[in-house]
Amino acid sequence: MASFIEDYALLSDMNTGALVSRAGSIDWFCAPRFDSRAVFAALLGEREHGRWLLAPLESVNPAPVEEVRTERSYRENTFILQTVWFVGDASVRVTEFMPLSGGTTIVRNVEGLTGEVTMYHELAMRFDYGKTVPWVTRYEGTSSDGSPDPDAAMLVGMAGPHALVFHGDSVPEGDPESKAETFTVSAGQSYTFALSYFASNHNPPAPVDYATALTYTQDQWSEWSDLYTAPEEETEPQATGADMAGADTTSPEEISAVRSVPEFQEDATESLKTSSILLESGSNTSSLEVDEETYRELAQTAATPLAVPTEESHREEADARYREARLRSLLVLRALISRETGALVASATTSLPEVIGGKRNHDFRFTWLRDVAMAMDVTLTHGHERETAQLRNWILRALANNPRQIHAVYGLAGEKDDMERRLALPGYEGSQPVRSGNGSDDQFQGDALGQVLVTFANLREQGVAEDHLSWPIQKALLNAATERIGETDRSMWEIYGEPSTYTHSQAMLWAAFDAGVSAVRDYGMDGDAATWEACRDTVAEDILTRGYNEALGCFVSTYGGSSVDASLLQLPQIGLVAWDDPRMLATVKRIEETIQHASGMIYRYDNSDSHDGFEGQDNPHFISTLWLAEQYIRSGREADGRALLNLVLDCANDLGLMSSEYDFDHERLTGNFPQALAHISLIRVVQALGL
Repeated sequence: MASFIEDYALLSDMNTGALVSRAGSIDWFCAPRFDSRAVFAALLGEREHGRWLLAPLESVNPAPVEEVRTERSYRENTFILQTVWFVGDASVRVTEFMPLSGGTTIVRNVEGLTGEVTMYHELAMRFDYGKTVPWVTRYEGTSSDGSPDPDAAMLVGMAGPHALVFHGDSVPEGDPESKAETFTVSAGQSYTFALSYFASNHNPPAPVDYATALTYTQDQWSEWSDLYTAPEEETEPQATGADMAGADTTSPEEISAVRSVPEFQEDATESLKTSSILLESGSNTSSLEVDEETYRELAQTAATPLAVPTEESHREEADARYREARLRSLLVLRALISRETGALVASATTSLPEVIGGKRNHDFRFTWLRDVAMAMDVTLTHGHERETAQLRNWILRALANNPRQIHAVYGLAGEKDDMERRLALPGYEGSQPVRSGNGSDDQFQGDALGQVLVTFANLREQGVAEDHLSWPIQKALLNAATERIGETDRSMWEIYGEPSTYTHSQAMLWAAFDAGVSAVRDYGMDGDAATWEACRDTVAEDILTRGYNEALGCFVSTYGGSSVDASLLQLPQIGLVAWDDPRMLATVKRIEETIQHASGMIYRYDNSDSHDGFEGQDNPHFISTLWLAEQYIRSGREADGRALLNLVLDCANDLGLMSSEYDFDHERLTGNFPQALAHISLIRVVQALGL
């Protein structure tokens, strides 16, 4: 049975990833890309669906005779995982990573620290999500003089186009379906193992030099982290929606005054100013919560008086935690951006359930336009110009087709595939169905189009030049958008129920038109600004009359509706209204009253009527909660925003990774893992704090 979702760590080579559990089992690995068919799929099934287990024998024994415990962490600013296993008085350290020097390889090293530890090693190679058992051959190595060399032995598993090669200081034996062994590691000893994927019509790759690969990979991650620059402290955006506040009727002049305000640092990024399409691709602890009075009582009974923490020291401690979480979130984004295509995968997994045992199980190994656009904002803001260029160019390639056929989600190379398949796997803790592919590919989502055009507007604000493809595509999208006003869709949440006219989708169309008008009027681009301006004003009037419920005094999810959802928290993000606009504050209040969990986190929406096509309510949502935290901070409720951010960080796993949702009843992460948009949203919250 798979481990809890929060017990997994991500390994990444920036083309694909692997999930290794606290129990020492790699239960998920797709090769050679994030969206390839899984080599190890025990995460969604059982051990026979493929896994690679490396752990002390005592930890896998039904009745261990010694106490076994673990401590794990990433090496600073990397995705090199180090786990120290303590077995009684003995200990070993397991170091695991995916080299960034090319190929598709997982390396695992066991180093004896104290005493002796017997390790259990099991390798069950599979292809096609566990369906295919490869033919495994052991090749005995030879030295330079042609004599046998046991240390150069290898296992090769092959099935059709796929192949794996295993090299190691000890090669496990066993039946064709699973190789297993035990070996003893003493203090000072070291064993290294490597598993590489390759096309079966090629020769197996050579063994990895552990020390060289480790050093290079650490240097590459560290070099990328060193590019990070903290954003300059932001000034509060102007009240762009202030003209809308309190108006019973809205004049065309008032509608025209609603303009988008970019929220990015002022210094332009030089390497992107002349950018053209690149052909290359390339244990959380909560903050101290002991009050001053308690400290004074302790001090009175102690021989030496205790120092009382000040409010300032608490703030500094919290700020340091937030900065660390932001840097880890930036690293997660880099780990999920494909070096090969420049796409950002939404998550490394498919079908991890949003509710354990439920049917909300989707394949997130795809690229959403929304995610890429939002990622570009934070990568550029934090000094990562190369990744911004990669994401920008991926968007342009994906959109290079009929502008009426824009999709919300694409494959990692920009493919358009609406085929959703069911996999013959038991599912995570029996959660069915298990899906491969994403059926939302063919859905129109107004927010995706709007988010893309808003992001390109932000790039212009930063001095990024348009090129021979970028502005013509934007013009085509804007002209096509004129036919989308008032169109129904299934919202950014991709519900399975009946389509409606969603306020958020229409607001993003408003932002798209506003970006187009600004491009012509402020930056001298060619285009039909008069038409786009008229469309912008029409959409604004529709939102204010149909997406705003006068009786409730707040914005609502759908035109003419009465319910709210978390997507409305993006209205001030795009500049439609000010963060502290009374109508926005009333919308926040309504969200707190109707879709806020007792913990403080919020749901995406109220599903008491099963309008999303599933029965029951899903779990509180990390992304939506972080949007609420940003809203709190930017509207003057910083203490509430910090409290919500602390709650989210407490719910993340010990390595700072987040899935999509959190089950408070069982204190567990749920949904696909790790979730790119959750980490993007966290970065925005920390940025809102001016850190």
